[in-house]
Amino acid sequence: MLREERRATEEAITLTRPATGRLVDPDIRDEFGLETMDMNMGPQHPAMHGLLRLILELDGETIVRCDPVMGYLHRCQEKIAENRTYPAVIPLTDRLDYFANMHNEHGYCLAVEDLLGVEIPPRAEYIRVLMCELMRIASHLPSIGFLLLELGAFTPILYAFRERERIQNFFEAVTGARMMFHYIRIGGVKADLPPDIPEKIWEYVDGLEKRLEPDFIELIEGNEIFVERTRGISRLTQEEAIELGLTGPPLRCTGVDFDVRRDYPYSVYPELDFDVVTDTAGDVEASYRVRIKECYESIKIIRQCLEKMPEGEVMADVGRRVRPPEGEGFGRVEGPRGEFAVHVVSDGSDTPYRVHYRDASFVNMQLLQEKVPGHYLPDIMPIMGLVDPVSGGWDK
Repeated sequence: MLREERRATEEAITLTRPATGRLVDPDIRDEFGLETMDMNMGPQHPAMHGLLRLILELDGETIVRCDPVMGYLHRCQEKIAENRTYPAVIPLTDRLDYFANMHNEHGYCLAVEDLLGVEIPPRAEYIRVLMCELMRIASHLPSIGFLLLELGAFTPILYAFRERERIQNFFEAVTGARMMFHYIRIGGVKADLPPDIPEKIWEYVDGLEKRLEPDFIELIEGNEIFVERTRGISRLTQEEAIELGLTGPPLRCTGVDFDVRRDYPYSVYPELDFDVVTDTAGDVEASYRVRIKECYESIKIIRQCLEKMPEGEVMADVGRRVRPPEGEGFGRVEGPRGEFAVHVVSDGSDTPYRVHYRDASFVNMQLLQEKVPGHYLPDIMPIMGLVDPVSGGWDK
C-alpha cells in the first residue's frame, strides 16, 4: 500500500513539472507535504571545471533550481590591461581560457591590428592558423577525456593527455613555453617555425588521425554507460541555443550551422577548405560527436597550412612602441569553446583606454541555469561536459 501511494505521489509530481523541471503549482507541492533542500556544489569540488559554485535546490535527487556563482578567481584582467602597453597585454590573454591560449592571443592581436590597419605577412597568418588548430585539438580531446572521467571512465583521459602532451612538445619547440606562450604578436608572430617542425607536425597528425578511431571513437561511442548518461541529457533546441547566445559546440550540436572562421572570416581561413561540423540531437552525446569530428577538420586545416605556407617574413614593421590612433578595434576568433571576441578602445596613447573580452565559457554558462533543472543530481557533470567551461575564461 505504501509503495502504491508513493508511486501515485511521484506521478502527480511529474505531471506538475514541465521540461525545465520547475514545480509550477506550489499548492500541489504542499498537498503532498513536499519540501525542497538547498545544497552547495563547489566551489571546492573535484569534478568542477575550476572554482565554480552551484547553488542547487533539490526535490529528492531532482534539481529544481540551479544558480551558478562565479567570481572566485578575482582576475580583473580587463582592468589590468588598461595599465599596460598594448604588447604587454598579450601575456595576460594566455591566462584567460588556458586551454585556448593561442586563440586568446590571436583575438586580441586582431583587435589591435584593426586599430592600426597593419597588414600581416602571409607566412605569419598561416603560422597563426596552424598554431590555433593544434590548440583546438589539444583542447577538444582533454574535454572529451574529462567528460568520460566524470562518468567513471579513466582510460580516455590518459589517451587525451597523451595527445595534448605531444602537441605541447611542438608548442615548446616553437614558442619556448608549454602553456603560456606569448607567441602571437601584434603584427605577426614572435619567431619562425624551426626547420624540422613542419615535418614532425605532419607525421604527428597522420598518426593522430589513425589513433582517433580506436582510442576514442570505438572506446566511447558503443559504451552502454556513456550512452545512458549522455543521450537526451540537457537536450537543447536551436531556438533555445540562439536565445542563450551560445556559440561553439554547444550551439552546433543543436544543428545551428555557425562558425566564426567561415561566417566572419579572418586570417587565411577563406583560403582553406574545411567543413563546419553540426549535429541535431542537441544533447551531451551530440556535443561529444561535434568535438571529435572537429578534430578531423583541424587535422585537415593543419595539412593545408603546411602545404600552402609561403616563405617570407613573420613580423610586420609595427615599431617597438605601439601607439594606435584614437578609435575602436574589434577582433573575433572561433575558439574551442566558441566565439572569443575582443573590443579595444584607444585614446591615442600607448596603453588601451578600454579592453573587453567576450569569452565563450562565460556566455555558455547561462545554459546551466536554464537546462540543469529537471535533471538528477549526477547529471550535472555530463552537462558541464557539454558546456566545457574553463574558469580562467568566465572569471576574466
